[in-house]
Amino acid sequence: MDIERALRERDYLISDGAMGTMLQARGLRVGACPELWNAERPDDVLAVHTAYIEAGAELLTTNSFGGSRHKLAQYGAECRADELNAKAVEIARRAAGGDAAVVGSIGPLGVLLEPYGDLTAEDAAALYGAHAEALASAGADALLFETFYDAAELAIAVKSASGLGVPALATMTFDSGGRTMMGTSPAQAWEAVAGLGLLAFGANCSTGPDEMLPIIEALRAAGAGALIAQPNAGLPETAPDGTTVYGQSPESFGEYAPAFVAAGCKIVGGCCGSTPPHIRSIRAALQGGE
Repeated sequence: MDIERALRERDYLISDGAMGTMLQARGLRVGACPELWNAERPDDVLAVHTAYIEAGAELLTTNSFGGSRHKLAQYGAECRADELNAKAVEIARRAAGGDAAVVGSIGPLGVLLEPYGDLTAEDAAALYGAHAEALASAGADALLFETFYDAAELAIAVKSASGLGVPALATMTFDSGGRTMMGTSPAQAWEAVAGLGLLAFGANCSTGPDEMLPIIEALRAAGAGALIAQPNAGLPETAPDGTTVYGQSPESFGEYAPAFVAAGCKIVGGCCGSTPPHIRSIRAALQGGE
């Protein structure tokens, strides 16, 4: 799929849902490295992608959210960054075939940049650039810089990939009060990224669809064009056995999809806790029936 053309010509595209919580359901321990499964348990990663394709997803997000050398160093796997990112694209491509686009996932580094932390902008740019190049070289159709809470860090990340010739998408994560962890409002977020040449920009994670809809509407009011909405399947809760559960049903999750499209979303999908049935419900709400 040519994602740039599809976004121009289509009213919307349906993306996939969660990867991490889906892998946890298949045995990934909390705190373990999901990207290592691209090499160690590729069939499990492929099964997740395939289930999303069967549910109607038109964009598959690679299992590479934490694939930077910095994040992989926590598991002693920084020297395998190129390998694990390439495998992430390869597995997603196998599931996508020629019917869906493969979007390379790049998450934040998980540390604060100067002056709030010790990481310099130059070091961050080098880490993001290497991550983006690994995914682009492996054949990703687009790059998705997702779940960012610092607009300055997001700008550094996107600019680091600007010379790769691969289109970029981005999402930031806003809490129930409508701001990021750094206190950034939707309008301020759009102002920070408006000149970066993104194909689409929006929100993911942190909230369910009911609380994300006003954020999307605020982004649209601020002047953002093509928008992305990828909410969690409700707010996380801790079960008696200590596991994290997301209680929003696929049916109620999908009911918000038309409102997201009406608010300007060109890409609608899910984040933590969402499953193939949640994505199937989005498709049903937008297209009618199963």
